[in-house]
Amino acid sequence: MTIARLLWGSALALALGTPALAQEAEKAGARTLDDPEAIIVTATRREQTLQEVPISVAVVGGDQIEKQGILLFDDVQDSVPNLQIDRTNGNFAITMRGLGAGTGNLSFEQSVGLFIDGVYLSRSRAFQNPLLDIERVEVVRGPQGALFGKNTNAGAISVVTRRPTRDFEGFARASGEVEHGGWNLEGAVSGPVSDTLSVRLTGRVGAIGDTMSNTITRRDENGSRYEAVRGQILWEPTDNFEALVKVEHGSNRIDGGTTVFNYIGDAGCLLCDAVRNSGEEVPEYPSYRRAARTVNPEYDDTDTTMAELTMNLDVGDWTFTSVTAWQDLDGGVNSDYDGPLTFLESDITEESSSLFQEVRAQRPIGDGGAFIAGLTYIDTDLHVQQASLFNAASAGSPAPLNGLSTRQFDQTGQSLSPFVSLEVPVSEQIMLSGSLRYSHEKRTGRARSFNDGVFPPTYLPYDLTETRKESLWDYSLRARYEFSPDAYVYLSYATGTKGGGFVSNDALLLYNIQNGIATFQYDSERARSWEVGGKFRFLDGKGNLNVALFRTNFSNLQVSEYNGTAFVTGNAASAIAQGVEVDTDIGLGDYWRIGGSLGYLDAHYKDYPGGACLYDAPPTCTPQTNNLAGERLVRAPEWTASGFIEARYPVSDRLYALAHVSANHQSRSFFQPDMNPLNSQGAFTKFDARLAVGREDGRWELALVGRNLTDKVTTTQGFNTPVFGGNSHMAMVGAPRMVTVQLSLDF
Repeated sequence: MTIARLLWGSALALALGTPALAQEAEKAGARTLDDPEAIIVTATRREQTLQEVPISVAVVGGDQIEKQGILLFDDVQDSVPNLQIDRTNGNFAITMRGLGAGTGNLSFEQSVGLFIDGVYLSRSRAFQNPLLDIERVEVVRGPQGALFGKNTNAGAISVVTRRPTRDFEGFARASGEVEHGGWNLEGAVSGPVSDTLSVRLTGRVGAIGDTMSNTITRRDENGSRYEAVRGQILWEPTDNFEALVKVEHGSNRIDGGTTVFNYIGDAGCLLCDAVRNSGEEVPEYPSYRRAARTVNPEYDDTDTTMAELTMNLDVGDWTFTSVTAWQDLDGGVNSDYDGPLTFLESDITEESSSLFQEVRAQRPIGDGGAFIAGLTYIDTDLHVQQASLFNAASAGSPAPLNGLSTRQFDQTGQSLSPFVSLEVPVSEQIMLSGSLRYSHEKRTGRARSFNDGVFPPTYLPYDLTETRKESLWDYSLRARYEFSPDAYVYLSYATGTKGGGFVSNDALLLYNIQNGIATFQYDSERARSWEVGGKFRFLDGKGNLNVALFRTNFSNLQVSEYNGTAFVTGNAASAIAQGVEVDTDIGLGDYWRIGGSLGYLDAHYKDYPGGACLYDAPPTCTPQTNNLAGERLVRAPEWTASGFIEARYPVSDRLYALAHVSANHQSRSFFQPDMNPLNSQGAFTKFDARLAVGREDGRWELALVGRNLTDKVTTTQGFNTPVFGGNSHMAMVGAPRMVTVQLSLDF
């Protein structure tokens, strides 16, 4: 606590007390690709400056990631309005502008497309390993089906890694976490080995200290051990051809869990009373203390391997690109769902592999325009298994739940997707662009369920195999008007489609099918969005302001939620999301920077027949007759905001001192459609700070970084526990305060 207070107070004092010796700067004019100060993005499938792109794009730079101590992918959300990334008991739950894939069906792919160096990743678990040697993270909001392809109807997140360089360079970084004992070592070396060959080698190894205390085992847990390595070779035999080979592997192994009670349940509930009378200390509401007893150890492990070959060939005005990639993922998680009892625990394993191939050709058109055409092929293979171990007898319950219930799901899929994009300058001020993509996909799914023990008659064994084919079109139209080199406005209309699929990990699937409650397949969902925005520079180029207003309609929305009697997956809803996003970054003089972002979101169902009854609905309410029209979407907070103030000034001819203070706010977010406050995360504000001293030439820096300085307890998942009954609830806890000492060396 003392170190955290010192960090907070010193950073604030330095930031507010630094003399601001403002000097006038020459007008910078419009940024170009050659400008070292320009932020380069590839949101339109080609390199442009951030200001030129007629889309709502947020960029989190690699330097920002490193300096703020961002180790994990889900921490990126702190800098991006209307983006929420939550860890759940299966995968990340990623929502953008209120839309994201549900967490109840493990076969769901995300509605926010995930990419690494242009390669699509079908499983969000691939992002659970720590970030490694990142150039930038681009967050493209709104439907992006025409530009990025499948499963981007809410948006896309593109991670761009650093490439080999023609000049020799490298870095080494070491850090130690004060409060929980974590540590991190990473480094990279890059440079030429011949006139035509360059390499870059990067590695990271470390640990996140234990953040949860188990009151039953009397030990700390939920720490992790991770390692990652990446090797790249860039071959440039001529001025018009290059080939980049990249191979990487990463792993992250978490010991323990974060599932806690968020109200044990009403008196008279047999299992609730068993928890209360267990003789153990059982925290009833979320904190960094939990009570968990399991037959098998809790864990959450992820291993990923990826190999990629990217080739670029220039022929006259044309550039031809080929991207070939192979990915393999192995992961698993074992979770406790009953605290001190041994009534229920669940083990989920996931294995997936994919082959990605894209070829495209592009050429410039006029002043700033371009034509791009290409073809994307993706082949995927997925295996998911969920094994639930029940022992009702151990809790004194007469329920017929004793034994092992196992659900297995296997899926193969192939998709072929041609696309074309055209951007044409029609005058000195006006740029028009349009994109079109056709996707044809074939999937075969097999779901099996079998039980070993005593189970209710609704737990019917099954073996279902079906094949589905889809042909989907997505398109976008955009116009950009330039008032001056420092002021643009744009208007955009875009569509996005998320493909359909199959229901997995549902022990009641066959019973629900026989009773007309469910089907094995669900169909694709569709998004149509209007957006108007502006991008402005001011204060002689030291200030940036981006504004976007949007309205998106979602139809045939895929949902997988507990409706009070069963988990039901299908296309049950239509919804609307509308709002505004603002972000700014302003340099004040030579030594001050302030900035921040603000997002407002109105996201609600237009129609949702068969949705769960609200938590306070009268007893006469049933899902069969209920409609959630007008209710807020899950994981869609009304307000998100962040802000920072930074002071950096010289303390000598060779040294600088820096202080950075930031805050991140989010209004209430519901995890389940019943709108129960116990299944939500209330409004919160988290504070971070950074103090640093280093050499002006960038050779070294020593920093003290604090995240979540007030040690705010937040949750990333909340749900009813139907096997308990009695209005019992559980939640998953987010990260506590972290205070880290960093040493960086660059050469």
